[in-house]
Amino acid sequence: MNIDWRKVFSETKAMLLRRGRSAQDAEDYMQDAYLRLTEFAKRNSVTDVKALFMKTAFNLSIDAYRARESRGDEVLPEDVEIADPQPSLEAEVLGRECIERMDVCLGRLDERVRQMVLEYHALGMTFEQIARKHGLNTSTVHHQVSTAMFKIAGWMHGWYP
Repeated sequence: MNIDWRKVFSETKAMLLRRGRSAQDAEDYMQDAYLRLTEFAKRNSVTDVKALFMKTAFNLSIDAYRARESRGDEVLPEDVEIADPQPSLEAEVLGRECIERMDVCLGRLDERVRQMVLEYHALGMTFEQIARKHGLNTSTVHHQVSTAMFKIAGWMHGWYP
């Protein structure tokens, strides 16, 4: 049996393109189909080579579609952009300036109030623990820390990004 492979390839590619496959994918499916067909033909008798070839290419395209749907689109390594985990130079400078500004604001507070603010926010102590340490009422500690934070927020207003 004499087969015009150019015509078979052309018809198969057209069929795959009509079904929404890209030209590159269609060529890949046809190449795989041809390899499978030749291996199958070595062991079996094939009466309609063209039909088997087209069906194999079509089935390969369906399998690839289903795999893409279940696993998502594949991403080539050259298409991946790796985000740098380091902060930008601008973010680093802003962070340092923010810390310096916060230090100035904390320095404007009374020593005991500053100590309570740092114990609450930096050390994670509860108002009850701070009250016991300083010999104060819990509501007094809560009021002084809250008032100090409002003052700091006001001092930072207009500067903090």
